[in-house]
Amino acid sequence: MAATTHKLLWGAYEHITTSFFGTTSELLSPNDSILYDDNNMYLHDSNNENSIYAMENNDIDYSRHLASGKEDLGVNATHISYEDLYASIIFFACIYVGGQIASRLLRMPSLVGEIFVGILLGPNLAAYVPHPISYVMLGEIGLILLVIEAGIDIDLTTLKLIGSRGLIIAIIGSILPIALALVIALAIGTDTKGAIAAGACFGPTSLGIAMNILRQGKIVNTPVGQLIVSAAVIDDMIALIILSQLGALAGDATVAAIVIPIVSALGFLIIGGAIAVTILPRFLDRYFFGRIKKENHGQAGLALMFLILFAMMPATYYAKSSFLMGAFLSGLVFCNNHAVHVRFVSQFKRILQWLMRIFFAASVSLTCLLTSYVTLL
Repeated sequence: MAATTHKLLWGAYEHITTSFFGTTSELLSPNDSILYDDNNMYLHDSNNENSIYAMENNDIDYSRHLASGKEDLGVNATHISYEDLYASIIFFACIYVGGQIASRLLRMPSLVGEIFVGILLGPNLAAYVPHPISYVMLGEIGLILLVIEAGIDIDLTTLKLIGSRGLIIAIIGSILPIALALVIALAIGTDTKGAIAAGACFGPTSLGIAMNILRQGKIVNTPVGQLIVSAAVIDDMIALIILSQLGALAGDATVAAIVIPIVSALGFLIIGGAIAVTILPRFLDRYFFGRIKKENHGQAGLALMFLILFAMMPATYYAKSSFLMGAFLSGLVFCNNHAVHVRFVSQFKRILQWLMRIFFAASVSLTCLLTSYVTLL
């Protein structure tokens, strides 16, 4: 009876700790007990008499131990300190206030204020933000969701109206900045690799920034908005190809290292895009949505879209293309499905707003190396 009660209590304890503090890495088994001696040494006592050992206080990672009645000891589990938690809340509040000041008082896009807050509180200046890499990861997740939304928001009718003229404008808008940067870099004496790198820096149009501004201006679904989104996708593809060529030139240049990124990017954009807007929608309407009640189309389609995303992201990444291309194509499959569009917006609108605030304040600002800029100046 005592053993059964002990196991039940252990199960409840493990459920609570994993629910509130995340998965534990080295939790004791239900048959183990926790002992402390008079010298504040941690003893692990199991049923095996030979498996008793001690850990000195200095060997304990205090930031990952739960409170155990003694301030300096506890079970090995993920735990966030109060100071880090409080700093995170203050950081979120400052991001929001900075965005509001930029949009309402300065009449600028809110992302300007969010980027400024990230630089100000980031590791380069105030160093107030705890665990910056965590916020960068959250921001990147937000960017993936935004790219999915960009794919869903593509209006094929509007793109047809834009036609080849829009495609030419998008390509010129991508190549011209790269060519200008390349020429300027070569003119000031930069070597070939440095000039290519400079061109790659000028080429991309940030889809995250573009979509944020287009959404605030409510012009995403206008011909101009669709043209900008298309140009941003093509920009990313061209910049990725240039960076891949730069990487190949930096190492041992091989035919595969040069050709594969080009073929992969063009293949996913042209062939993958054609499949996403022509073949897959008809196939899904016939064999998937046709067997589901109409009121469940949005929920089922959203689940299917994420399954496609889970397959397309690694496929594009390991094929030397951009994983954002995989996210874009996953959303593009459902660009004509109103139910999925409505479901996505209703489920992710608020969380996407906050993740994008974090993206601009963290992924853009916290990764800026201001000391390098100062050194260059």
